[in-house]
Amino acid sequence: MRNKLLVIASLVIIASMVLSACAQPTATTAPQPAQPGVTQVVQTSIVKETQVVKEIQVVTATAPPPAPAKEFKSADPTTLVYATIGDQATMDPALAYDTASGNTIQNTYETLIFYDKEKAADFVPMLATEVPTKDNGGISADGKSFTFKIRPGVKFHNGDPMTPSDVAYSLQRGLLQGGPDSPQFLLTEPFFGVGMQDISAVVQALLDGAQPGPLTTEQIDKASGTALLGDAAGMQAVDPKVLKQTCEWVSSLIVADDAKGTVTLNLATPWGPLLATLANTWGSVMDKKWVGENKGWDGSCDTWQNFYAVTPENNPLNDLENGTGPYVMSAWVKGQEIDMTAFDGYWRTDPAWEGGPTGVPKIKNVITKIVPEWGTRFAMLQAGDADLADVPRQNTSQIMPLVGDQCVYDSAAGTFKDCVPTSTPDQPLRVWLGHPGLSQTTIFFNQKINTDGGNPYIGSGKLDGKGIPPDFFSDVHVRKAFNYCFNWDQFIKDALVGEAVQSFSLPLPGMPGYADSSAAHYTYDLDKCKEEFAASTWKSADGKSLNDVGFRTQFVYNSGNVTRQTAGQILASGLAKANSKFVLEVLQTPWPTLLSTYQKSRLPVWALGWQEDIHDAHNWYAPYLTGTYGRNSNFAPDLAAAFTEGVNKGVAEVDPAKRDAIYQELNKAIIDQATIILLAIPTVRNYAQRWVDGWYYNPMFASGSNYYFYALSKQ
Repeated sequence: MRNKLLVIASLVIIASMVLSACAQPTATTAPQPAQPGVTQVVQTSIVKETQVVKEIQVVTATAPPPAPAKEFKSADPTTLVYATIGDQATMDPALAYDTASGNTIQNTYETLIFYDKEKAADFVPMLATEVPTKDNGGISADGKSFTFKIRPGVKFHNGDPMTPSDVAYSLQRGLLQGGPDSPQFLLTEPFFGVGMQDISAVVQALLDGAQPGPLTTEQIDKASGTALLGDAAGMQAVDPKVLKQTCEWVSSLIVADDAKGTVTLNLATPWGPLLATLANTWGSVMDKKWVGENKGWDGSCDTWQNFYAVTPENNPLNDLENGTGPYVMSAWVKGQEIDMTAFDGYWRTDPAWEGGPTGVPKIKNVITKIVPEWGTRFAMLQAGDADLADVPRQNTSQIMPLVGDQCVYDSAAGTFKDCVPTSTPDQPLRVWLGHPGLSQTTIFFNQKINTDGGNPYIGSGKLDGKGIPPDFFSDVHVRKAFNYCFNWDQFIKDALVGEAVQSFSLPLPGMPGYADSSAAHYTYDLDKCKEEFAASTWKSADGKSLNDVGFRTQFVYNSGNVTRQTAGQILASGLAKANSKFVLEVLQTPWPTLLSTYQKSRLPVWALGWQEDIHDAHNWYAPYLTGTYGRNSNFAPDLAAAFTEGVNKGVAEVDPAKRDAIYQELNKAIIDQATIILLAIPTVRNYAQRWVDGWYYNPMFASGSNYYFYALSKQ
């Protein structure tokens, strides 16, 4: 605007000027070469009799058009490749309790309800036609009965129709299949009472003389921790009448009405987290007829015990899939890749949320590549051969030069800000960063290591400098020493590139029981580490102290998990600095092997992560203290009993302040007894090729290695 006004004013002034002069030939001021975007004024003198009038010509050099924005298009928009660090363990939704398995199950099977896009605590209908509430009559006034209206017209991948009976069967099967390492404890408690961790406790209660129906606290306490827990052969030897009574009790709690198209769940107690529990993969609906045809439980109350505590090794359904989800698992080459193809008969015609997908998936093929080595995954991203990949936190500096677009999480708004170009906008990747994670990695100790058939993880099995005794970690001074020898600052810097804070409690910020740095906690202190080792009562066969003889054992992590590898190396370094005779060998193993080995209590010290199943403190204390992690840590009986009492009191308490006080006592016991090494709570980053569309952040699966591929598309 300023240049236009200047030119107009000049024209007015010059047009009014009449100068006397002798006749002269026309003269033109030679223009200079035009510069892009620069306005030049060129004067031309015209002789009219004895007057010279000076005209103005405005010549504007046109700037060259900007270079077109670089397009990011996939060579094959119908196929998506995800490069991950480890293989899945099982395709049985009732058994799967790891994120790798959950990633495939989440895309091939479906649940009654699902998360409302980004909202982890809000739900939308999936195989149910509505989310039950008290207002719509789906939840009874006393909060103990939930009725789901089942969606008609849905088919399993093999063509069988999905019915309310399939829904009821699936939940009954999960409870009865149970087992100490399955996720079914999440449902056993609401159906049978606080503290009922497994169907084996229900069987024990009936053996103790209880009748089907509400159990007293004393009955539950007495039945919990039964020798039947995880004992498949022992369960099959139980009185057949009691076994059938157990199955019939379960069947009475989950009732299908095919004529009305409903399934009703009858709980032992009001249970606020029930909907959140059913939304995750262990609530998946299976085809009863198909399971029976494939040598799984056929629904008969005479045979369920034959499938109790099934493991991936002896589960006939472990490698098979027949869900109702948008994808079909078309191949699973163990240790290499998992292939999924779009299900042409997928039922969804209306979006689950505004703007959500409908119909057959836009991406027709999803290939999950098992690539433990970061260098290979990096090369796949760099070449565009992978659309998504697991990126270790410590490799941020290597991957960020490939990022041309970034989206930063706004914690106040609870969502991401608009994505903006980076300083290298022509690069192929997009990053979402800063969103809070719902997981943390922890180092565990086994206080009673299983040595059946020998155990290579503990060397000689003696305190002779070449190994450790099976109960080495039963000494609290040893566990405290290991804590003091861990360098948190180094771990956060090296493994999490500074994007984390030390963890001082099991639950996450905002939950009852959360503790900050003002609470008692361990710090990296080599002097205290040495003091605790000196206080140990361990002696070698010839009477030498632990400090004199030293030890050798192994720290185990899953292949490709650099965060856990780094944790092990930092711990090993700290121990070696305290005493060169303290040797911790850091060993990698494939994920399924690690899972199986720790579940058999064979590992001495190892690292695992926990991503919450439901956003509640109970989902942190229960698995760590009384569930799968606690059980395989083999706490001393008195400590295990104290943990059980605290966990049960905490989940039963409805007053937030009182609940927090219960959990703070548990926190104190965890620190006093040094049962674990709490590490850090990180924020999370996700990377994708810029041609991938539709990714959104839901903390229940986006912060792990899980993707809802149905929502994605590619340009």
